[in-house]
Amino acid sequence: MLHQERIPIGKLKQAYRLNEQDVQTLLSALLPGGVFPTDLWQKAYSSFWRGKILDYMALYNLDSPSFPLKLVCLSFPKIDLPPDSYYIEKCREMMHVLFVEVSSFLISDKIKNGLDYILEEAYETSNIIFEQERKKLFEKLTIEDKNFAVRFRSCTDAKQFIVTTEYKRRAVSYEYFSFLSKIFPDTIVVDKAPAILHLFKCGYPLRQEVKGISKAFVERITATPAAHLQLERITESPVIPPQEDTPGAPSASSIVVPRALWEGKSPEAVRDGMREKNFDDPIIAYVLSAWRKRSKTQIGRLLGPRGDNEHDSTSRARTSNLLDEAAAFTIITDGSSCVNY
Repeated sequence: MLHQERIPIGKLKQAYRLNEQDVQTLLSALLPGGVFPTDLWQKAYSSFWRGKILDYMALYNLDSPSFPLKLVCLSFPKIDLPPDSYYIEKCREMMHVLFVEVSSFLISDKIKNGLDYILEEAYETSNIIFEQERKKLFEKLTIEDKNFAVRFRSCTDAKQFIVTTEYKRRAVSYEYFSFLSKIFPDTIVVDKAPAILHLFKCGYPLRQEVKGISKAFVERITATPAAHLQLERITESPVIPPQEDTPGAPSASSIVVPRALWEGKSPEAVRDGMREKNFDDPIIAYVLSAWRKRSKTQIGRLLGPRGDNEHDSTSRARTSNLLDEAAAFTIITDGSSCVNY
């Protein structure tokens, strides 16, 4: 599932009726720190493709240092470029290459599951997006799955496996994959609150509620001073942000939750300790959800009236509202960047 503080461009386009020029202006405003071109693709890779790739790596010893010819997709691509418009174009190219290569040896059902995930996250209604092109691609891949099944089963070493994938790749022309470059811009993920604030300041009204962007959420975001500070931090900083594994210093608009308040503690202890330190409930809800992995029902009950035997749906609704409010802030812990634990 996509991080609750981020939103794909496809949904923003539907919510605000943005054209391509609007999107380019938005991306330019959010660079360098608020644009994540490969988030959805990496989640699809990890959730739907990586497991079978690992099986093949072990079976044929594909990752052996003694075997120089390797598949690009044995690891998710890392693009070491500054986060600018050229970086986004390079990401588009590399995701296309990744998808084509994975399609050369994984069966079509697994490939389809990953692409379906990407499209379902990127669009409010995904089944109509390049419907005919997707149908033709997976029909062709299914045919080649059958044509190459015997050859793959007869592979005895890494070299034979790689050669077979090359033959299958050539059997499916690039024309079948051409729509991928067209959908890529809509799959780019951005920080939700700064994106909404930018559109608000530029006079774009919310025209349609979509999953992750409700009228109430937009009203809360645009009315929160701290969120405006976050937009200024992201759009005005000329410094390239640290990579995922590099701890970053808190910004002026960051809310720092000491690790000692939540790490290894029970949900009740987290709630009580944070309230004692005057943290508001939206911040507590975020910590319990993102870092302690508690359900919305449990969080809602923990932060609701004590002793109240309320319905699960009421607890979940309370949590959703609190997490919506928390999305306006950058919440980090001491010694780490803003990531899920």
